[in-house]
Amino acid sequence: MHGLSGDPARLVETCRNEILAEFEAALRTAGSMVFADARARDQALSTARHVLDDVAATLRAGKIQISELYKFHAWEVGSARAAAGVHPKTSLEASSLFFRAALHHLVRGIVAEEDRGAAAELITLAVAGLEESLSRRVRESADGYHGFLLNLVHEAQEEERRRVARELHDRIGHGLSVAHQQLALSEAYRASDAARASAKIGVVQQAIQETMENLRQLTSELHPRTPVRSLEKSLLGFLEEVERDDVSVVLDVSGDESWAEPRVRGEAFLIVREAVRNALAHGDPPRVLVRVNIAPHELSASVLDNGRGFDPGAVRGHGVGMTSMRERAELLDGRVVIAGAVGQGCLVELFIPLKRKSRGRADA
Repeated sequence: MHGLSGDPARLVETCRNEILAEFEAALRTAGSMVFADARARDQALSTARHVLDDVAATLRAGKIQISELYKFHAWEVGSARAAAGVHPKTSLEASSLFFRAALHHLVRGIVAEEDRGAAAELITLAVAGLEESLSRRVRESADGYHGFLLNLVHEAQEEERRRVARELHDRIGHGLSVAHQQLALSEAYRASDAARASAKIGVVQQAIQETMENLRQLTSELHPRTPVRSLEKSLLGFLEEVERDDVSVVLDVSGDESWAEPRVRGEAFLIVREAVRNALAHGDPPRVLVRVNIAPHELSASVLDNGRGFDPGAVRGHGVGMTSMRERAELLDGRVVIAGAVGQGCLVELFIPLKRKSRGRADA
């Protein structure tokens, strides 16, 4: 036998570099995103080398031979393309460019060294191996692409669930808690102080109305129609709602609220409110001190109580309230720090960086 019959696979090695060079040039000429993205280009050339290895194995064995490693390579390529925003259509176009380059050189090499009968058989085998290797990789890559996007969707859904949980806890849960507490106080005052009992019922009605409004906002994608205009006034209104005879709550707000955007003021209000509510509900403190400082570069707040406290090291996991406070702060690139000790109360601190507003020159 002559020509490639002894080792037809050697043709692949003979023209490998030419195929890869032509493929890369074709990607460049086509203006493919695969060429424009360095990582995608390197992966495409690596995939081309693996496909040529499969073609060589197919020619050597006389039947289609595809390395099982293609699944790992192709899945990684699909995930990377999804992360880079390269659509599977672009990957398919790149595969077509490689197929043409490889077919051109393989057919030319076979025809140059084989007689007509042997050449036809080897060309058929080479094309079959080339097509099978590419098609398997394209399918697996598409699965990797869609798998990556499905994971993103799942993460978005999980974040949305956490967001809804925060809103339900902080807005709806708060209103119901206030209504329940004020109803209990109204019942306690009914026999001894009818006027005060009636006033508590008024607070209950107001809390229910606010809860209904918050629920309407939640069903409208939680987009608040009335943002917090004054953090101090909002906190004062809240403290009036939860007022108790056995607890002294002091509020101190300093700084210019205009330095903080409405969204920041709104989130800070919800965080501070949750910290105060936790102190009253779980700490049983005689005194709670609430401080808010607003500077041009940062909004900071603290809620300090002298209640029963707790041991942070003994806490297993975090309640919805604590998680909600931290997540709200993190959404603004801020942080919440919680410290406490048994018998020594609890301190919750909030820090939110503020973006300086650019001011144009007066003569601009």
